[in-house]
Formats: sequence, C-alpha cells, structure tokens
Amino acid sequence: MYKKSYLITFLLLISILSCEEDMTSPCDQYSNIIEIDESIKVKRKVLVIGIDGFRSDAMQEAITPFIDSISKENSAYYTPYHIVEEYTWSGPNWSSILNGVHINKHNVKDNSFDDHNYNTYPPFFAYIKEANSNLNTAAIVNWTPINNFILSDFVDYAPVESMNDSIVFENAKKVLIDSSPLNPDILFLHFDELDAAGHNYGFSPYIQEYKNTLNNLDLYVENLFKIIKSKRIKGEDWIIFIVSDHGGQGTGHSDTKNTNVNRTIFLAQHPYLKFKKNHISNQTDLAPTILDFLGISSSTFNCKTDGISILQ
Repeated sequence: MYKKSYLITFLLLISILSCEEDMTSPCDQYSNIIEIDESIKVKRKVLVIGIDGFRSDAMQEAITPFIDSISKENSAYYTPYHIVEEYTWSGPNWSSILNGVHINKHNVKDNSFDDHNYNTYPPFFAYIKEANSNLNTAAIVNWTPINNFILSDFVDYAPVESMNDSIVFENAKKVLIDSSPLNPDILFLHFDELDAAGHNYGFSPYIQEYKNTLNNLDLYVENLFKIIKSKRIKGEDWIIFIVSDHGGQGTGHSDTKNTNVNRTIFLAQHPYLKFKKNHISNQTDLAPTILDFLGISSSTFNCKTDGISILQ
C-alpha cells in the first residue's frame, strides 16, 4: 500500500516537473484553423476605451452623466460587478483583458511583467492579424508598459512614449478623424489619470479630485462616441467597449478581498446587436467578444481562452 502511494506521488512529481519545463500550451500542438465570416469581414470595427482605476460606485449620473446614460440603453451591456483578477495590479489585469486568459496562463503577477508568457498566450490583436493582415490596428496609451510589454509586437501603431490623458484623447481623435498615421479598424485606448488621482487623493466617489478626473474622462468618452456615431452614419459598423483593470480603496488597490477593489465596470455598446445581459463578465471576456464581433474564429484561441463572448 505504501509503495503504491510512493509510486503515485513520484508520478505526480514527474508530471508537475514536465509541465514546468514545457511552457507551451497543448493548443499549440495542433494546426490553427482560422474561420472568417465573410459577410462581416473587414466591415466591422472596434474601439476599446480603457480607464484605469475605475471604482464601480463612482459610475453615477452626477459624476459620469454620459457613460451612465449609455449604460441604461437597450443597445448596451453593462455591469458594475465586473470581476478583476486575483492580483489587483494593472499588469496582470490588462494582460488578462487583452489576452483573454487568466494569470495562471499569461503569468503576469505584478507590474514588472517578469516571466510573462505572451508568446504562448498573445493578445487578441495577434489572432486578428493572422486572420486578416489588412486590418489596421492601433493602441494609444498613457501607461506605457501596456504597449512596451503587451502590444508592441502585435499592433501596427503602438507608440511607447509617455503621454498624459489629454494627449491620448487628442491622438485618438487624429487617428479616427484624420486617419493619421492610419485609419484603424481596431483601436485600443488607455487613460491612467483616474488611477493617479486615486493613488494621490483616494479612490472614492466622495473624493473631489477623483470625481473631477472621472468627470473629465466622461467628456472624453462622450466626444469619442460622437465621432463613432458619425462614422456609423457613414456606414461603418463600430462596437465600443469601456473596461477597467481594478477599483480602489483609500489610496491603493492591494486589498484583493475588498469589493471596491476587486469589482469594476464593463460596458459594451452597439446599435442593434444583442448581449448576454445576465452574464457577469470578467477580465478574459473582452478578447473573445471582439473576435466574435469581427467574425473571426481561431481554433487555437478558442482552445486557450478562459473568457466567453458576451454577444448573443
């Protein structure tokens, strides 16, 4: 009996060691099959607005009047209970948002990005490019590690110089309106000054500096929606997402058990598509939703992802 127990333990140890040595996903052992819905190929476009440090209860008519109004429309999916990762740092959460897998796969546990596993679990942009290399992609961010570590190898236009939120907004307008430096089909934006206000003054709808920053971001979002609305009128088929990496409590967001920290908002809006309204989203759901919207099905991504599309 004891020998049998020792044998099982030995075999389990060998199995664990083998898994640690081989960082490849079992999905990589098979050819990737890409399927594209030709009826929507190229015609659909995506805008993702990332707002760092968005505490759920700060989403109020008095603070974010525009986003609040959009969240109540039938054309939107919205939840204030969006589930963040167990490590409530920006690095792990933006990795999960963009790559569609949890921490145990992309291996980012803090903001150092040490030992990341993006080669095996790349961002959704990689699957878009594999399906259609003609699609233009862009990522304009305040927090430069997103482009430096996660996106620069997979996105056409991903500037790595530091810029504040107003410059992110102005650059977004340029690429959307002036088509310079490109006319993006998929655009990811990241605003970071709300997180900075939280760290400096406090993450709370009762802190004036936090409220003011979020109110200003609401104006940016409203202007971006107006630009997309004009594009829709011209026949372009855009979906818009608003997502965040974590909330906050006091001047930090390390208390992983606090619902003000481990819950944030997630919003998707499209004029006529139906969403899974009763679904409580998590950080890995954005990537499969985007690929689903674009009509792209990758057997490798479908095997790897931990998320589900919120489209019906």
